Amino acid sequence: MTIQVFLTALLVAVGAMTALQRTTSRLLRVTVLAVIAFGVYLVWAPEAANRLAWLVGVGRGADLILYLWVVVTLALIVFLYLKILALSRRFTLLSRSVALSQPRLPHEQEGAQ
Repeated sequence: MTIQVFLTALLVAVGAMTALQRTTSRLLRVTVLAVIAFGVYLVWAPEAANRLAWLVGVGRGADLILYLWVVVTLALIVFLYLKILALSRRFTLLSRSVALSQPRLPHEQEGAQ
């Protein structure tokens, strides 16, 4: 019972952070909140996870949850990697634009003697 309270508290905290987030799309927030609500349900009704696992051909509910966690984690890693690449490209373009709009000779730079 103690682990159920702890997991529920963690899921509710993540849900609150997600609900308060305004920089992401509403669809993404609603999807994450639905997944969190389903997670709370599975915490308090673990036999439902076992039934769902059996329906999709996995032995135990815990195994199914682990498999889904791995898939979601890998998808997030790929998403974040692509986001970092895009931000790096934007940063390069911005740096190049600033450098070309404000050219300076080496002796004009700040701190040069």
